[in-house]
Amino acid sequence: MKLLINGQLQSMTNTLPYSISLLRGDGLFETILTIDEKVIAWELHYARLSKSAEYLLITLPAKIDIEIGIKKILQGCIGQSRMRLSVLSDGQWFISVESEIKNDETVSLMKATGVKASNGSLSGIKSNSYGESLLVVRKAQELGFDDGLFVNENGHVVETAFSNILILTSQGWLTPSLKTGCLPGITRELLIKWFDVKEAFFTYEQLLSAQAVYLTSSIRLIQRVSKVEDQLFDESLIGIQLINQFSERLFSSINP
Repeated sequence: MKLLINGQLQSMTNTLPYSISLLRGDGLFETILTIDEKVIAWELHYARLSKSAEYLLITLPAKIDIEIGIKKILQGCIGQSRMRLSVLSDGQWFISVESEIKNDETVSLMKATGVKASNGSLSGIKSNSYGESLLVVRKAQELGFDDGLFVNENGHVVETAFSNILILTSQGWLTPSLKTGCLPGITRELLIKWFDVKEAFFTYEQLLSAQAVYLTSSIRLIQRVSKVEDQLFDESLIGIQLINQFSERLFSSINP
């Protein structure tokens, strides 16, 4: 792993600054896919970060300083990497980069216990306060699943702990509306913009009756769900086509 703190490259990965903001998880982060020394969809990630910072009353470092830091830390990187940019409420910021191995494995989901609030203070915000999501993942893994599926107080599917949801129905591709409280994911945004993906409200039962289910995220892009609880989902030729077309378009434009 490579680490940059407040604009300076570090020789060790265990030198994060002591900070009350860090200890409390008081800040924001973006997880971004990079290829060699290039950042994928940087402007979209920065726009989301900026909007969230304004909502949480957090002052971001100057954009040019972040971009200089990114250039420093990506120098010499080869292949795909996972870059995480974190900005704390006290003004400190850091970037980490580690290699990302392409993973074509399918995912299994369980329905999360409890309810995800559609209008909570941090709904739709990529906050460092990630305890709720991590707890759901640990519970899912204890039962042999990979991730947990959140439903909100209205009974609508929201997202998983780590990803947005995409389903294939007889009406076409659907993804939960932002009004469910889901994160405004970058891959989700591009799927709506580039392909015939519609925002909608649907229940857990309607998800189980879908033709296919996928997760979308900035790192894994589009990943097939093979099982939700006891419901199995076969591979979809339409899904394969979407995965290939999306990757081809994204990697040809880099900063859409």
